[in-house]
Amino acid sequence: MNEEAVFPIGDTHYDAVYAQEAAMIDASELLATALETSGISRAELARRLGVSRGEITDRLKGERNITIRTLAETLHALGERLVLNSELPRTDPRSRDRGWRFPEKPTTPAPRGGAWIREESGHVR
Repeated sequence: MNEEAVFPIGDTHYDAVYAQEAAMIDASELLATALETSGISRAELARRLGVSRGEITDRLKGERNITIRTLAETLHALGERLVLNSELPRTDPRSRDRGWRFPEKPTTPAPRGGAWIREESGHVR
């Protein structure tokens, strides 16, 4: 760990806390965008969810540690669906390929005598 750094670089505990806080910000931004897109007011969203308007404001500010269920419920009330994803840090050598992906279903038949195979790039041929 670099003792001169403002933030403890390479400290696994700090990195974990940072990841949690980043996820909270991502969730609140997701909710704010969904609310704006829906055209629904905070008051109407609160009514639909049976919570106070202040609760909605706290969720949008990232001040509530909401569960995945609550996040999914809130997005559902806004006409959206929660889809989760993860990624490796750019500095991780494994970030190039995360393994299996579910590519779009091919629109053409498999080659005669062959089958569709997954290339390293994640594309199907």
